[in-house]
Amino acid sequence: MKSRAPIAERSIFAIAPDGASFNIHIFVGAPYKVSEDEWACAVGLEGLHSSLRDQHGIDSWQVLQLAYQLINQLLVYFIEDGGRLYWSKEGEPITLSELFPRLSGF
Repeated sequence: MKSRAPIAERSIFAIAPDGASFNIHIFVGAPYKVSEDEWACAVGLEGLHSSLRDQHGIDSWQVLQLAYQLINQLLVYFIEDGGRLYWSKEGEPITLSELFPRLSGF
């Protein structure tokens, strides 16, 4: 069953390179089975990207990892282009390592 209802979400504040400020709603939807060997899940960066395609993979674990990696990479591009991220409008700056901590020591 396809659902865009978030199973995980976070809102952050952003300032674009041109000085425009806006909120970004980050979310990942529940994985759903597409076929016997394909799964998918919704992913979003509302405010930064109007519409992202669902991520597809071989199982629910992989699609969650792909969604997480897509969000990370799009935020990397935003920062590389001169954008800035904050916990809230009046909050402290965010580093990507705070949003995406490494779980492995390797």
